[in-house]
Amino acid sequence: MQAEDNPTLMLCESCIKRFDRTVAFTIEFFKDRKFLKKTTEPDYYDTFFGAEHHHKASRTALLYFIVGLALKQHLILASQGEDLLGTSFERLAQDYNGRFLEENDYQFWVAFQPEYSATLSPPQRARVEDLNAVETCILGYRFFLITDRRPLPPESLIRKLAQKDDVIIMQVEASEDLFKDFDAFMKA
Repeated sequence: MQAEDNPTLMLCESCIKRFDRTVAFTIEFFKDRKFLKKTTEPDYYDTFFGAEHHHKASRTALLYFIVGLALKQHLILASQGEDLLGTSFERLAQDYNGRFLEENDYQFWVAFQPEYSATLSPPQRARVEDLNAVETCILGYRFFLITDRRPLPPESLIRKLAQKDDVIIMQVEASEDLFKDFDAFMKA
């Protein structure tokens, strides 16, 4: 996440400072586990789902982390003639630099797959409940950031999960699809 790792991105000073702050947060979140409150282990007889509960104070910083990754990947791809965020880029970049992400109710969801704890992948296009999104995997965490302006429907289980006080991260077996038996997880 260090801005100087890719000098071709031509980042403004404000973005560089924000990226540098995000580096500090990632150490606190992933390495120091500063925001982790508790872990719910999967029930062997009932479901393969477990969960990590992180303090709600990490939610905004986690959002900036995910958006920052997506913006940097978009700029890298744009220099190669490709596109990641499409028409969402300008809005995301403005809100990221202007510190408005938390005010505009961006939607993201995270799942943890411990078997893939060493996996790193750049953000790529994805779809979540028929909405445009980007997906990335870092240190076993799979992040989904919805880039559409349209909100998830009120009955969306992901939306209900995101409205909890804690940041709840699903823990799933790598062999299972992330959305399989999501109802069972929500009832647990």
